[in-house]
Amino acid sequence: MAHSQLDKDGEVMKQSLNEFLTTGLANLGFDGGLDLLWDKDGHTFTVDITFSIEQKGQHFLLDMTGDSSKENPIEFVDTILIYDGTKQNFKPAWSDDFLACIAYNGKSGWERARGVAFLEYLKVILLSGRENLQHFLSNSDQLDFLLNFELKWSEETFEQLVREKQKSISGTLPYEV
Repeated sequence: MAHSQLDKDGEVMKQSLNEFLTTGLANLGFDGGLDLLWDKDGHTFTVDITFSIEQKGQHFLLDMTGDSSKENPIEFVDTILIYDGTKQNFKPAWSDDFLACIAYNGKSGWERARGVAFLEYLKVILLSGRENLQHFLSNSDQLDFLLNFELKWSEETFEQLVREKQKSISGTLPYEV
C-alpha cells in the first residue's frame, strides 16, 4: 500500500497521479508483471497485469484458438483502464475489454484516498488471482477451471473502500503531463 511521502517539514509532498501509480505499483510486491502504460495523447493509463505460473507434470492447456499448448510458464494477462472522465464518456463495451475502467477527473486527477484504495484493492485482486491459479494447477478438473478463470473486480467493493479511505486521507493526485 502506498503511503504519503512527507517533506522535511512533515507536510505531504505533492505527487502527480502518474508518480503515485508508478511508485505504488512498484511497491505492491507482486511477483508477476505490473506494467503502467501512459498514453498522454489519449489521456489514459493502462495497468497490465501478468501472472506467470509454472506448469508441473504433463498438463496441457487449450489456447484461445482451441489448440493444445504445453507452454511453460503459463501466462494470464488482464488490464485496468484509467481514463479522463472529463474528456471521454465511458463506453459499456470497454468493460468487456478491461478488468476495470476507472475515471479520473481531468487535471484534478484522483483524490489521494481513491489512489490508496485502488492500490489496496488491486493487491487483494492480485493475491486472490495468484491463489486461484495455484489451485488451478493442483486441480484435477483443470479445463473447467481454466474456462472459468478470470480476475474479478467489484466496483461496489472498490467504491466502499474509497469511502472508508476518504475518512482519513486527504489531498489530490493531479493529472500532470
